[in-house]
Amino acid sequence: MKTLVKLTLILTLALSASAVMAFHDGGVAECAGCHTMHNSQDGQLVDPANPTGNAYLLNAGNSSDTCLQCHASYGQFAGGTGYGAGGDFYWLTKTWSWSAHGHTYTSDADAHGHNVIAPASNLTQDATLSMAPGGDFLSQYLTCTSCHDPHGNQNFRILYGSEVGPVYNGGRYDFNADAPVAFGNSRRTVSGNGVETDLAHTVYKSGMSNWCANCHDQFHSSNTTNFVHPTGQAMSSMVVSTYNAYVSSDDLLGGNVSTSYMGLVPFEAVNVDFDDPQFDSTNYTEGPSAGDQVMCLSCHRAHASPFEDIARWDMSETFLADSHPAGLDEGATQDDLDNMYYNYTFVENQRSLCNKCHAKDYGDAPY
Repeated sequence: MKTLVKLTLILTLALSASAVMAFHDGGVAECAGCHTMHNSQDGQLVDPANPTGNAYLLNAGNSSDTCLQCHASYGQFAGGTGYGAGGDFYWLTKTWSWSAHGHTYTSDADAHGHNVIAPASNLTQDATLSMAPGGDFLSQYLTCTSCHDPHGNQNFRILYGSEVGPVYNGGRYDFNADAPVAFGNSRRTVSGNGVETDLAHTVYKSGMSNWCANCHDQFHSSNTTNFVHPTGQAMSSMVVSTYNAYVSSDDLLGGNVSTSYMGLVPFEAVNVDFDDPQFDSTNYTEGPSAGDQVMCLSCHRAHASPFEDIARWDMSETFLADSHPAGLDEGATQDDLDNMYYNYTFVENQRSLCNKCHAKDYGDAPY
């Protein structure tokens, strides 16, 4: 009798644990979550927009549309309110234009992110770049599953690695680098602990820049020269000390290593131990130490941002207060202005966040 009770308890706990697992956790999810064999259910089309069915028997137009059936509401395509590490694909739908100094300037939607193709969400192929800058991945094949394995794997954010690359032009695109090592919070980035802050954020350990180079390898080919900003390389002792001391353009020396982390300027903490009981990605404020690395995502987001070149901040303006979108910009709404810097706050005099590592704003005039 005791054995029966014990077995029942074990099965109950196992079923309870599996019920709360995320859809992709541990490997292949329920097939019907993404696929339909006949585009028919209860006498109705599963995907009315495509009555003849979809490639790979997907239950939405293509792989990106299928992903966004769930992930849009999580914050990956949420009207700019997705405050996650990768950013919100909404910014791919927004173009800003403004006049200054006798000229008209434009920040095109195409330049705001990786242009994943999702017809149902009006996300289209990059109209400017036919292939990945610094690489040869053709824009016409870019979808969410160009980076993420929908069937699941053991990598961070189920990113593809060197074992097998994404589906591409009837075959597979070769990835030379393994997936990065990192620890992230919830995928729910509209609210909850998936929202990026200086306190709660993805903690990166290693391999991010090499992984980006799977598609952008030429950007890394001159990584040791003065012509390309180094990535995937240890910060100099001067940069480490500058980052930890820098608080803002008003306070270049008041910071300390225990609280100096800035969510908008992340780095790879190569010595972090994710197995340490004290490690907590929802309460991680420590700045860099010797050996920690600058990486591609120190300056760029992975999905999209309001700024050109998927930058984490507006690199085209001297002061962040002058960032675009701005109040009088054509194409901008007040919500866009409210969302573009998540909930980060800055002093009025704050100059480009390049200064977090380089502090070239020492002694500069105020805003």
